[in-house]
Parts: sequence; C-alpha cells; structure tokens
Amino acid sequence: MEMLSESHDPRGIATLTLDRPARFNALVPALIDALNAALERAAADGEVRVVVLAGAGRMFCAGADVSYLRKAGALSPDDNLAGARVYSRTTELIRAMGKPVIARVQGGAFGGGITILAARDVVVAEAGASFAITEARFGLTPSLMLPYLIARIGPHRARRWCLTAESMDAATAAAAIGLVDIVAPEDGLDTAVGPLVADLLAGAPGALDETKDWLNRLARPAADAAAVERTIHAFVAGRASSEEKEGTAAFLEKRKPGWAAG
Repeated sequence: MEMLSESHDPRGIATLTLDRPARFNALVPALIDALNAALERAAADGEVRVVVLAGAGRMFCAGADVSYLRKAGALSPDDNLAGARVYSRTTELIRAMGKPVIARVQGGAFGGGITILAARDVVVAEAGASFAITEARFGLTPSLMLPYLIARIGPHRARRWCLTAESMDAATAAAAIGLVDIVAPEDGLDTAVGPLVADLLAGAPGALDETKDWLNRLARPAADAAAVERTIHAFVAGRASSEEKEGTAAFLEKRKPGWAAG
C-alpha cells in the first residue's frame, strides 16, 4: 500500500504528499522509508528546484502512529536504535537539502509532525490549523526534534511548548512562536504557496544552495553531529520506558495515564 505520493511539475516543483489520510498521516516505518527515499531523489534530481511537503486529507501529520509506538517499545535495543536513526534521517535530509523545502499544512501537526516542520525552510499553514509538541503526554522525550526546533524558535520558547504539550493555533505558532511563517485563509493554502514558490524560483539555484548551507552552519552549534547522536539514544530510551508503555496504553484505552512519581 502506497503511503506517499510524489508529483513533479515542469517548473521543477516536487510535491511529496504524506498519504495515510484515514490515520491523519500518522508516521510508521514504511511511510518514513518512503519519505526518506523521495527526499533523496529530490536532492539528487537536477531538475528539481523546490520541494513542497504536504499531507493528504484533513491533517498534515498527527505524529507517530500510537499503535506503532506501542509495538516499538517492545523491540530489541538494536532494532529500536536502527528505527530511530531512520526517523532522525528525515529531518537531516530536509535540513541539508540544497533546495528550499516548503511545508503546506492543513488541519495541524503534532508530535513527530512538528519534528518534520522544525527542519523546514518555510511553513505555510491554514488559519484553522493547530500544533502541539505532545511527546510528554505519551511518556516520551521530544529529543529528536530539539536540534531543529531550538534553531527555529529558540530555547526559551521550546521550553514552554515541549514541557506543557499545550496546543497552539496557527496565529500563535506564527506571531508568538515562529514555527509557522505564513498563515493562509481557510482553503487558501495553494494561493499562499504559489507566490512563495515563484519567489524561490526567481533565485539562482547555486546561490540558494550556498545560502542554505551557511544558514545551517551558523544556526546550530559546531558539535551538532554529536548532539544529534545523543538525541537519538535519548529517543530510544524513551520508547522503551515504562512511562511510554503507560502513555500509549492510556491513549489507546481512552483513559488518563497513571504517572508514577519520579
């Protein structure tokens, strides 16, 4: 079953669409594998000038599929680590790509969906979209997103939204947080994305590549490769924790989690 659709137009726009609408495009290994492969193809394709990442249906991405999270906690440490590395590679592919990457967001993004947004160059969201960094509600740490999220919104904002897991609307995500760049009217996403794409196509490809490279070099500490490696191990530890087991079970059973005192 295809979980990602891919299209190209003559101007050099590659649109990659998460395609699990019945599950609100929740992330599972097959979808992540398909997305990574598509990002690698777009990066290597000299005809591609701009990449647009979208979601089918009513929501951009609900984050990790909770049913998968429950299974992942029972994986062997080696298998869990391998899966986390594949997931981490998605954000690094987006960040390192020498072409502008736009997120086209309807409905909202939660958890792992925010991880993908944090690495993006420009985020365009419908006014009715909502966002939340929900990992703590599932007994997890949002470690994989932090190297990208902190670079995008700053550590003081990241503290509040990562710790509280509260929801924000698109206006707050744009004006107060900086997670969203452009807020579009309802049903006006394509109208908002169009002029942005035109502006990006007007730039020289080599200049945009080098500009992205320098933005990436200067936006994060020089030792970020080691930091990213530590975040992967922290993510794996969280997926195997008793709190993760309780958090996912509570969600699936539609009850409040019974957190034990630390």
